[in-house]
Amino acid sequence: MLCAPGTRGYFSEEKHPAESRTQPPTVVVAIIARNAEHSLPYYLGALEALRYPKDRVSVWAATDHNSDNTTSLLKEWLTVMQKSYHSVEWRPMDRPESYAGEQGPKHWPNSRYEHVMKLKQAALNFARKRWADYILYADTDNILTNPDTLNLMIAENKSVVAPMLDSPGAYSNYWCGITPQGYYRRTAEYFPTRQRQRVGCYPVPMVHSTVLLDLRKQGMKGLAFFPPHLDYSWPYDDIIVFAFSCRAADIQMYLCNKQRYGYLNVPSKPHHTLEDDRLNFVHLHLESVIEGPRMFASRLVHMLPKQRDLLGFNEIYLINLRRRADRRDRMLALNSSDIKLLGVDLLPGYEDPYSRRTLTKGEVGCFLSHYFIWKEMVDLKMDKVLVFEDDVRFQANFKRRVLRLMEEVEQAKLDWDIIYLGRKQVKLDQEEAAVPGVHNLVQAGYSYWTLSYALSLQGAQKLLNAQPLSKMLPVDEFLPIMYDKHPNKRHKSHFPKRNLQAFSTRPLLVQPCHYAGDPEWVSDTETSTLWDDDGVPTDWRGSHKTMKGAGPPQMLSNSYKDEL
Repeated sequence: MLCAPGTRGYFSEEKHPAESRTQPPTVVVAIIARNAEHSLPYYLGALEALRYPKDRVSVWAATDHNSDNTTSLLKEWLTVMQKSYHSVEWRPMDRPESYAGEQGPKHWPNSRYEHVMKLKQAALNFARKRWADYILYADTDNILTNPDTLNLMIAENKSVVAPMLDSPGAYSNYWCGITPQGYYRRTAEYFPTRQRQRVGCYPVPMVHSTVLLDLRKQGMKGLAFFPPHLDYSWPYDDIIVFAFSCRAADIQMYLCNKQRYGYLNVPSKPHHTLEDDRLNFVHLHLESVIEGPRMFASRLVHMLPKQRDLLGFNEIYLINLRRRADRRDRMLALNSSDIKLLGVDLLPGYEDPYSRRTLTKGEVGCFLSHYFIWKEMVDLKMDKVLVFEDDVRFQANFKRRVLRLMEEVEQAKLDWDIIYLGRKQVKLDQEEAAVPGVHNLVQAGYSYWTLSYALSLQGAQKLLNAQPLSKMLPVDEFLPIMYDKHPNKRHKSHFPKRNLQAFSTRPLLVQPCHYAGDPEWVSDTETSTLWDDDGVPTDWRGSHKTMKGAGPPQMLSNSYKDEL
């Protein structure tokens, strides 16, 4: 059609509206919960916090064989959240409370593995039936503290991908090797990946616990949790069955450790109890406060009051200077005159054996924190207490091991004043005799650090009787003086009564979260202003004492060498 002179064509005049954005992919989140009351509020709180449109998410949730309040908690949360999600599929089962052939809640007979495989397959079938783009499996003791985890995993564009999750130890949600029989195989790549010495998205033979599947990929049609592949001969375990299914379908699993995505609980050994799971989770929660983003409980579920467990001690103390900025700032603001008004004076001739410096204000504050615990213990006549500094990581089964230790100490009628649960043995070649009748306990040699220790009433009294405030040195130097294992005779001469009965667990039950030189290492003691230097502003430049490892003897200053 010809246009009249001086006019424009009709179609050229029309203004087309901008195209709307493509909606995000649809996702099914699979929740399979059993006896998860201790972790569910935090798990659900993390799901709520995910920065992903909830109207593009469907939830498939199943729970059964519970002996705790898991069903009620999950139902309570789903009842509220179903208004936000695209859809919710709810599959509870109240009875029975155990599986056929199950000897306890930590025992995994084949009937239990098969049931879990069937549940995971049912969730996968649900997602496929609704043409979902993705399905996210996340165990209920896996806490995704990074709210962008789902977006980040989708952006990787992998068929099967897992965010690497942190734990208090070496455990994580992947393997770097599998034996020909289908079991875990240690490889050189595991720890550099786990410790983020190499960072990226890596092909691995196994990911588990929290895994994202891209159902749009053509090869995914053949994947299955149940029944196992016809050629399957590996152990009857849901994660191994799925890994074999991926291998048979020529689908590569990937692990990403580019960011911190969250945490997972360290599984208890088969013969351990639900209490181990709960305690491991408590330790995981403490760890998250120290090393990474905190876990926050959902406000949509009712949480029972926490039961206070003192592990048989009169009190458990946490020295938490770094978390209490007001206390730290108040200490660092003091000048040398203020400190002396507290009754503090430096041990004559003291200098740090590594840096040759004098005491810092942070070390004074640390000593006072310990000192006032000792004093309160004596004032209140407490038989025994447990002390932690805030930068600690608990070893596996901490509670069980402490309870067993103190029971054996009692049975052996051991005369003890202090028991290190965490320390640094300075002289690795120094023999430390084992204690008869008490497993994993030795007589303590020269040690640094006061990460954690048990203290008896008589031990606290001995420490106070030494009047250490008037001749102060770092608290981790004072203690080995008091049990007469310090190498410096001149320092020891100021404390004539050195009869503290000191022991240490071996292996240790507590480790530091970070060592000097690690990227996230912070010290409130050794990197602060010198205690008597009022003309220099406080800084935090690093330590010369708390170095990784034990430190060779030649690093001791001349003043120490002369007294050996």
